[in-house]
Amino acid sequence: MSALLKRVVVLVGVAFLPLSVFAQNDLTNILGDTSSFLNLVITFLVLVATVVFLWGIVRYVTAGGDEEKIKEARQTIIWGIIFLAVMVAVWGFVNIVLDFIFQGETGDLLIPVGPQQ
Repeated sequence: MSALLKRVVVLVGVAFLPLSVFAQNDLTNILGDTSSFLNLVITFLVLVATVVFLWGIVRYVTAGGDEEKIKEARQTIIWGIIFLAVMVAVWGFVNIVLDFIFQGETGDLLIPVGPQQ
């Protein structure tokens, strides 16, 4: 297992550790807190993607005609755009799932029940 993967696993574990404090809250509050956390993480990652994109533009402008630097700058710009598109798609997917779970407007979690006799 690579060092980066180990760090990500530990970071995710530490990030979700506070959820154990909510053990006696109802499921709606836990899902609401999780969605708030995910929105924060996605916002941060969109910011990182924007910085990568802008860094690629800065590298492109300061390349000074060097073809190798221009090529590297283009790759940075492309990866920044891809990263940004993926993060926007993930944000949309998370919101679609949360709207499905919370039925859009009420914020109350609808739990299916068995047939009534």
